[in-house]
Amino acid sequence: MQDPLPITPITKPLESSIDLPGSKSITNRALILAVLAKGQTTLSGALFSRDTRIMLNALQTLGYSIDANEDAGEIAVTSESSEIPNSSATIDVGNAGTAARFLTAFLARRPGGRYELDGDSAMRERPMAGLLDALVDLGAAEFEFHGKAGHFPFTLIAKGYSSGSATVNASASSQILSALLISGTTENDELELICPGVRPAYVAITLKIREAFGASPLAADTEGRYQLCPHQYTSPGTYKIEPDVSAASYFLALTLIQGGSLRIPNLGPNPLQGDAHFVEVLAHHGLRVDADRNEWTVSRSAGEDILRAHREIDFNAFSDTFLTYAAIAPLLGDSVRITGIGHTRHQETDRIAGMAAELSKLGQLVKEEEDGLTIQPKPNELRSRALKARNAGEILTIETYDDHRFAMSFAVLGSYDLLGDGEPWLAIKDPACCGKTFPSFFDALNRLGND
Repeated sequence: MQDPLPITPITKPLESSIDLPGSKSITNRALILAVLAKGQTTLSGALFSRDTRIMLNALQTLGYSIDANEDAGEIAVTSESSEIPNSSATIDVGNAGTAARFLTAFLARRPGGRYELDGDSAMRERPMAGLLDALVDLGAAEFEFHGKAGHFPFTLIAKGYSSGSATVNASASSQILSALLISGTTENDELELICPGVRPAYVAITLKIREAFGASPLAADTEGRYQLCPHQYTSPGTYKIEPDVSAASYFLALTLIQGGSLRIPNLGPNPLQGDAHFVEVLAHHGLRVDADRNEWTVSRSAGEDILRAHREIDFNAFSDTFLTYAAIAPLLGDSVRITGIGHTRHQETDRIAGMAAELSKLGQLVKEEEDGLTIQPKPNELRSRALKARNAGEILTIETYDDHRFAMSFAVLGSYDLLGDGEPWLAIKDPACCGKTFPSFFDALNRLGND
């Protein structure tokens, strides 16, 4: 593991641009759809990160022809048939939730297939039962568990999808439903999935990408019922991956606390990703976002104060960004209650408990709830602790829990020139964990400070 990385504060308003990596969520969905569509599909603007490489390696292990050009940001996928080429394989999904869920549902398509799946220690604790139970209920797969039932590691014995119905428990992760919406669509069978109460934002991404691969528009009825009609996915030829709006959240927050202006190319006014709603959260504090047809410009005049007011925010529909907001809360003046994030206790780590621990370490008052956090900023205490560490020849250090979002969120806080001397006062443990979605994050952050 790397030594903690000190974050060099940015000492002037921003006046630059940032090229964001492609969306992990979209890249991994599009990869599954590309192998299900006969012919060749080129994914442009694709993300190359730990999670997408896991998906790429798995598909190559399964026998698909994939040509990845990282320099060009392109992945060319050739698929001769909607049937998985190899009937057996051993696959390690690491701690990639999208790979874990999407591949499991996908592998069930191969009647007679036998696949050994495992992940790292954190993945072995992450919820899979809702998906596995649905696959059993549909008659699409059976499982042999080699540890705790309903969790990795397991052997998947595939039986293939046939017409039927299942109630799907996707309360732990909307990826469970998305996995079935993608792979449960076959040429000959009609599937009914009943899934009330699922978080809609990422399911909406899935439905839109399905349409790009030729599927008809699909929506749930009032009872959360999806009717999957028979369909053979078709290649769009080239499919353009949208930049990662979750990654944009760090630079939106950075612009708010630093002031100035930042351009974000290749983002339009209506992104697929629900995390775009984070813009509305920061608009409350005075951030302005102008979105033209192919670029965002975010700004806050350096002469304007950050607007402050107590508030309560439901982050349920864009929960990946709650860490960004919570990490900069010490600079926002008034208390905030963040709700709708109970499911994040079961992601890369328990994100609620981790955020409460790290903010408390920085002298902030935090009340942890099952479904949220209340944060009372104490900026003077933050400065006092940073100065005390400085005088002792030390630096405040953030634990990242092998979770990329902790590293990037608190790096934004560390970019603020808290002690007014341009010297680091905050360090990030294990900065390499950003390789999950944004391998070049710290290079991008440093460049903004030097532009």
